[in-house]
Amino acid sequence: MKKRILCITAVCLVLAMLTGCSVIQSYFDRLSQLLGFSMTDFADMEYTRPDMDAFRAGLESCCADAEKETNIRKMQQIILDFYGLYEDFYTSYALAMIHYSKDLTDSYWEAENAFCTEHTAEVDAGLDRLYRVLAKSSLREELEGEDFFGPGFFEDYQGESIYDDTFNAMLTREAELVNQYYMVSSEAASAVYYSDAYFEYYGTKMATIFRDLVEVRQKMAAYAGYDSYPEFAYDFHHVRDYTVDQAQDYLQQIQTHLVPLYRQLNTSGYWNIQLQPSTEQETFAYVQAVANSMGGEIKAAFDDMADAGLYDIAYGENKFDASFTMYIYAYSAPYVFVNPTMTEYDKLTFTHEFGHFANQYVSYGSRTGTDVAEIFSQGLEYLSLCYVEAGGNLEKIRMATCLTTYVEQAAYASFEQQVYDLAADALTVENIQALYQSVGEAYGFDSWAWDSRDYVCITHFFTSPLYVISYVVSNDAALQLYQMEQAQTGAGMACYAENLATEEAYFLAFLESAGLQSPFAPGRLEEVKKTLETVLQ
Repeated sequence: MKKRILCITAVCLVLAMLTGCSVIQSYFDRLSQLLGFSMTDFADMEYTRPDMDAFRAGLESCCADAEKETNIRKMQQIILDFYGLYEDFYTSYALAMIHYSKDLTDSYWEAENAFCTEHTAEVDAGLDRLYRVLAKSSLREELEGEDFFGPGFFEDYQGESIYDDTFNAMLTREAELVNQYYMVSSEAASAVYYSDAYFEYYGTKMATIFRDLVEVRQKMAAYAGYDSYPEFAYDFHHVRDYTVDQAQDYLQQIQTHLVPLYRQLNTSGYWNIQLQPSTEQETFAYVQAVANSMGGEIKAAFDDMADAGLYDIAYGENKFDASFTMYIYAYSAPYVFVNPTMTEYDKLTFTHEFGHFANQYVSYGSRTGTDVAEIFSQGLEYLSLCYVEAGGNLEKIRMATCLTTYVEQAAYASFEQQVYDLAADALTVENIQALYQSVGEAYGFDSWAWDSRDYVCITHFFTSPLYVISYVVSNDAALQLYQMEQAQTGAGMACYAENLATEEAYFLAFLESAGLQSPFAPGRLEEVKKTLETVLQ
């Protein structure tokens, strides 16, 4: 019997952990906005290591009080008291991760990030435990009213909880392995990226960590009653209203319809187009011009981000090799982190992450699922090309990377779904690489100077399992905004702005409500191919 897994939702707080472009989000109380809330400068945000003894004592007290409370207003305060503990922990976690990502050689932040990472399972289990107490409360009917959690909220918090000692131990082991990956990533900064030396030494270490991660994640899924880890991850990590089988069929269609064009692009000399250099100031100015041109809430979001220093787009030799947007809960503030290439493509990377920032800023901490959140990041990239004269080759490069997003992220998603299906006796470093090589060749990776050991360079495989399919499906929705804008000036932008504060968590449901087409719709990929061929040829 499958144990019920669900996203943690609350009256004032919804937490969804999305790393990698790694968005990390929270929904905080809108009342704070109505009471004159203003952004705190990032430099003034204080970090304190979470006091886990105080958290445990607070949890025990809240659960004990909730078991006997019969007054709805007092019960509400008990819940809010726990949310305060929960929010404080994730505020510390967010700040530790941001500071550590700025310099992976900083031993203090390495230790703080590791500490927070390894206690997330305990904190999430605490919220699960409180909800199970509330499910048995005499006040349950009132708590499931429209003014509180909503009808049927506690149906999934009855019976056996997944968060027992066995499951928590697996989560802790997973966190330990992720921390090991961060440490090896820090060490690898001393090597020439993508060189034989890089893969032979650091790549081997990362490959072993990945194998161990796959193993523990398979055990999690089996323990939770799922037939596969991908099915578990779709439920546990990503709010998705399509199935693993639907996704796999879609990935196969991409292989059929778009890989030939991808091979053609790679062998035609198209990538001889040179990216122009871009300084930090030039990258900032591009996104500022985009926000100013679009106006409204997008401009307000950018101005607050800039004024409060809620971004890092500077070059740093020891920065984490990724870009992401993270929500800092107690300060009600998103934060953008970019590891730049110092080329004009940084303009799009910063735009991408600012799209996440704007979504979280306008919606007071986005409550959407992974796939919906990525529409706002990728969508702003495409729309920026329609609102600011980029110069150079940025538009040509972006449309080419549209194709590579479809194909390469589809390949990563296909590999990831297959690797978690490997039997225990077949789960070896050698077999994982062989599978990756096979999938890569099927998706045309052999049409460029590809090294089949490079799956260890895909951060998401380690930190955000089964995330990459989001880039594929959301890229399709984002491209539709671009197509709308090209067909009628302002149409794509209007759709983007109207839905920026969406409360819809599910991807297909969001597309329907926004008047966008499902990427799985018959003929959609043929339509995409025609658009790309028109631009690229």
